[in-house]
Amino acid sequence: MGGSRKAFVVGALVLSFAALALSTIRYSANAAGIAKLPEHFDKNSRKGRAKLYDECGDQRALFASALKRAGKEGKVLLVSFGAEWCIWCHVFDQYLHGGKTKFKYTYGYPDDPDRRDTSTLHERAKKDVTADARQLESFVAKSFVIVHIDSQYAPHGWTVLKDTGAQSHYTGGIPFIFTVNAQGQYAARLESSRVETRRDGFWDWYRGYSRQGLMAQLDAMHRKAFGN
Repeated sequence: MGGSRKAFVVGALVLSFAALALSTIRYSANAAGIAKLPEHFDKNSRKGRAKLYDECGDQRALFASALKRAGKEGKVLLVSFGAEWCIWCHVFDQYLHGGKTKFKYTYGYPDDPDRRDTSTLHERAKKDVTADARQLESFVAKSFVIVHIDSQYAPHGWTVLKDTGAQSHYTGGIPFIFTVNAQGQYAARLESSRVETRRDGFWDWYRGYSRQGLMAQLDAMHRKAFGN
C-alpha cells in the first residue's frame, strides 16, 4: 500500500513538472514564433539587401498567401505597408519581435533609397523594459500573421491597398500599419503618432515606441478585425 502511494505521488510530481515544462515551451514558441512574410528574398533583387520587404515579387500574391495563412492559424493579418529604406519600418518590426535597449538598423532615405546607413540606437529607458518587451512579443505571436508589403519597387504594392479598401484610410507616410478581416478587407489602422517615441540629437538620437500604447492599439485593431 505504501509503495503504491509513493508511486502515485512520484507520478503526480512527474505530470506536474511535465505540465509546467509544456506551458514554458508553449510560451517560448509563442514568443519566438511570430509568423512573418515574406520568409525568403531573392538575392538577385536590388543587390539582395532586403530584410523585410520583397522588392521584386508580386505583392498581391504575397498578400493572398499571408491572408490564407492567417485564416489557417486563426489569427489576424497585420499589414506593414512600407519600404526597405524606411527606418520606422525596421523599428516597428524589431519592437514586435521583443527588441529592447539597443537597436541596430540599416536604412536609407526617401530621396536616395539606394543609399544605406547603419546606426545603433540606445533606448535609455528609465526602467527595466524586459517584461513589457516579452509581453508585446508574445501577444503579437499569438494574435497576428505579419505581412510586409513593398510600396516602392515591387509590382502591385499599391494594388493591395486598393483591393483591401485601405487606400482611403492612407494619410501618407510609412509604415502604414493596418489589419484586415478574414475576407481581406480593411479593419483598422495604427495611429503611429500616438505611440511613437523619439529623441533627436546630433550625437544621441533614437526611434521607438511606447510598448504599452502599442499593445493597446494592436489589441483594438485585432478585435476590430474580428468584428468586436
